[in-house]
Amino acid sequence: MAMAGRNLEKLASIDAQLRLLVPAKVSEDDKLVEYDALLLDRFLDILQDLHGEDLRETVQECYELSAEYEGKHDPKKLEELGNVLTSLDPGDSIVIAKSFSNMLNLANLAEEVQIAYRRRNKLKKGDFADENSATTESDIEETLKRLVFDLKKSPEEVFDALKNQTVDLVLTAHPTQSVRRSLLQKHGRIRDCLAQLYAKDITPDDKQELDEALQREVET
Repeated sequence: MAMAGRNLEKLASIDAQLRLLVPAKVSEDDKLVEYDALLLDRFLDILQDLHGEDLRETVQECYELSAEYEGKHDPKKLEELGNVLTSLDPGDSIVIAKSFSNMLNLANLAEEVQIAYRRRNKLKKGDFADENSATTESDIEETLKRLVFDLKKSPEEVFDALKNQTVDLVLTAHPTQSVRRSLLQKHGRIRDCLAQLYAKDITPDDKQELDEALQREVET
């Protein structure tokens, strides 16, 4: 059990690792760690099948060094990461860059499924009259409540902090959310598999079938 926990933490995204470190901030219905770890595990297995164990280990090393630097801001970790990246040949660099792009897409899918899962639970409990009124993690009212009640900030402190915020406009040269229809369809099938895998009434046979389907979709 302890080994499984360590493996989960190793595979989880930076966001999921932070959730593991601060369990009090994770709700009972939070599945993001499991979703994210499952997708990343599947992706790394496929990467190894296609490009070999050495490349998989390099991707994992870059991933772990990045997570460690993000968590502790240790300059040595950033230097280690730089050394790994500069030692790569051009071909491996392209594959690794594409790997991280795909891993980010999968992490985003995991978060989308988690948000939908939490929203359905709130609707079942009668927290919202309809789905359109359901909140997400970025809900401003929930954030203000957390600041005042959980973090013990006074309304005056929150107001002063808000007054001192600045807003900068950034113009991009390309549509950052432009995605091919075929890729959107693949993402949709991955979301469906992931959501069904964690259904409470799923049978072992159904789970195996869905897991195999998820493996195929990630591979494509």
